Amino acid sequence: MRVFANFVLSLLFIGSLALYGPSSKVIKLTAANFDSQVIRSNQLWFVEFYAPWCGHCKKLAPEYAKAAKTLKALQPPIPLAKVDATVEKALKERFELKTYPMIRFFMNGKSVEYNRSRTANEIVNWVKRRTLPPSIELKTVNEAEKFIADSQVAVILFGGEGTSAYETYVTEARIFDDISFGHTSSVDIASKYGVDLSAPRVVLFKKFDEGRADFTGPLETEDLRNFLDINEVPIVQPFTTKTVKKIFSNNNPALILFREDDTASKNAEAALRQAAERIQRKIIISVSGVRDPLGKHLADYVTIAEADIPTIRIIDPAHEELHKFILEGDINANSIVKFYEDWASKLLKPHYRSEEIPETNNEPVKVVVGKSFKDFVMDERRDVLVEFYAPWCNHCKRLAPTYEAVAKRVSHIQNLVIAKIDASANEIEGQRVAGFPTIKFYPANNKLNPIDFKGERTEEGFVKFLKEHMTVEWVESNEKHQEL
Repeated sequence: MRVFANFVLSLLFIGSLALYGPSSKVIKLTAANFDSQVIRSNQLWFVEFYAPWCGHCKKLAPEYAKAAKTLKALQPPIPLAKVDATVEKALKERFELKTYPMIRFFMNGKSVEYNRSRTANEIVNWVKRRTLPPSIELKTVNEAEKFIADSQVAVILFGGEGTSAYETYVTEARIFDDISFGHTSSVDIASKYGVDLSAPRVVLFKKFDEGRADFTGPLETEDLRNFLDINEVPIVQPFTTKTVKKIFSNNNPALILFREDDTASKNAEAALRQAAERIQRKIIISVSGVRDPLGKHLADYVTIAEADIPTIRIIDPAHEELHKFILEGDINANSIVKFYEDWASKLLKPHYRSEEIPETNNEPVKVVVGKSFKDFVMDERRDVLVEFYAPWCNHCKRLAPTYEAVAKRVSHIQNLVIAKIDASANEIEGQRVAGFPTIKFYPANNKLNPIDFKGERTEEGFVKFLKEHMTVEWVESNEKHQEL
């Protein structure tokens, strides 16, 4: 066994060398030198934590090496480094690595995660953005006009350097990758854009929607960040990786139209844009397809089929389980606004997908769906063992004959039910399923405290579990039990 383990380690070492050749400008870091080189250094560092076997890491390697060569040539140079997390386990635990590669940018001992595109150009531009001055001083009207014309989104602080307002401004400027930041104390520039220089002011210029947004609140970090976050994207934004981050990483609710290229979808989007003008950025509003990879992933997550198109949902990730709300009926500007207002007033209940209740349910294993779960499983008068399964799950398929045998064996016991629910087609409020099959026992008079089945998935394993937890009396069948 030890020889085999050493052989595997040698393969990993070879793989590690293959990722970055001897001429690479990528620096190798270990647990022994990480703090002295990175944490206690005043130098800026860009560090990749990788695994030699990881396909994404292998794909990144040539781009990362190319970026390292470019950034090393800067004055001062910015080092790009690598950490083999399969070897440096202390660093893996310290930075709580769960997926590979993880890339972090370190500045004065603190770090932020890099989650942008993994191309050399994108990496270089991202690093430069954090090392060059975060805001450009604009001295003339021509400079200001060019600055605005050259940017999709440009922000100008009307106020001088060396103030608390300026410090707050540049702190936020380092965070937003897709906004150009400038500052000025020029009277001519202020006059050109109708700004009073008696107090610091922030104005955002954009090539979409109303074209300009003035920040009127106090220049405090959180207020300014919210302003920039809201205004850096169109009022109706396409569903992109940036939208994913805004919704799911920041736990923001969103109103999303799922559409394709048919006439009904185009009419629905026109209605959404009219409604968005009335809702006015009180919620993220987005448009997503269902066939492109990102849109399909979202549609699957929100449980939307192509036959549902066009359809509008509000999703709210700020809960233990994702809350989803459906716009019922016609899609028009008035119905969309009312849908949003009803949701904002907490008049809507989350939607949980359900199959129809079966007309007959006479098999030994009873079929439960979302609509019948409360009445069937949560009935306080009986004990219910429930298998949460998926039709495509091979473990579930292998379990099926055993589970049916258990159901037959206990079918004579009153108020003890063996049931199953297709968790890929039915959702139940408050019930979380991490994998398939998940089996839970709901005892009579204690439904809010189900017991997870963790025993052997054999007939005798289930019988043993039931005897330990059921509230009704165990009674053997008069018929002789035949072993399968």
